[in-house]
Amino acid sequence: MKEIYLPIKAEVVEVLDMTPDTKLFKVKPERPVHYQPGQFFMLSLWGKGEVPISITSACGFHEYVELCIRRVGYITSAIHEVKPPCDIGLRGPFGNTFLAENAKNKDIIFVAGGLGIAPLRPLITRVMNEKKRSRRIALLYGSRNPGEILFKDDIEAWQEKGLQLFLGVRKGLQFILSAGKKDNCLLSGSGPAAESSRIPKISFKNAYAFVCGPPVMISPTMITLSTMGMDENNIYTSLEAHMKCGVGKCGHCYVDGVHLCTDGPIFSYAEIRKRRLQIV
Repeated sequence: MKEIYLPIKAEVVEVLDMTPDTKLFKVKPERPVHYQPGQFFMLSLWGKGEVPISITSACGFHEYVELCIRRVGYITSAIHEVKPPCDIGLRGPFGNTFLAENAKNKDIIFVAGGLGIAPLRPLITRVMNEKKRSRRIALLYGSRNPGEILFKDDIEAWQEKGLQLFLGVRKGLQFILSAGKKDNCLLSGSGPAAESSRIPKISFKNAYAFVCGPPVMISPTMITLSTMGMDENNIYTSLEAHMKCGVGKCGHCYVDGVHLCTDGPIFSYAEIRKRRLQIV
């Protein structure tokens, strides 16, 4: 039990610049760790602090644990200064996972906004490499500008395997997605009914959706998916805001009887509505 509070040592073996404020860290823990899509690590840097980071690698597919980190505060700024080889601390993995087993033989829609592609990447990788895959798979990905699109090589590989890609940016919007200030729903544009027709042969009533991105886009996106006929139990998202300890002890992420770190961070839209969880 004490191990949940003690980080293990992990070596940063490579750091890749993704965008001006986002880096991909490839780390090698001192002992093997097994994790599932949707889980997270508590990453610590000696003398700086600890922060929850979603896992963006797929266990069994990628050589190292990969963590995509945007510089947004004191700790993440310090992490961005790390140069390999260097040691960091990892606790975890923590949290529940995306329930992708139920989506087998169904249509799947992944909806990502900005950095939201990072926690979805392990699930997309796993789904696209399954021998008996889901029927039709689509990725709707929006970003502030083309230069902030992450994991372009992965997206290209997924497309070659049959993934349908719909990409939108704030300026020059031509596809499904919208990331404008007045319209945060990634399924909007000319209206849900019109835009849904752009997704070839996807059956919304018989599909699953996995949504990750800025909090401001998650709620309207899930509402739109539900309006299109998708079952609320088949729409999933990750709620990672305000986590501190990662193990449900500090109470920082406690909301209406739920610890987001241990009961989540993955919740269905039906659970969010039932528990009246705030997406902030």
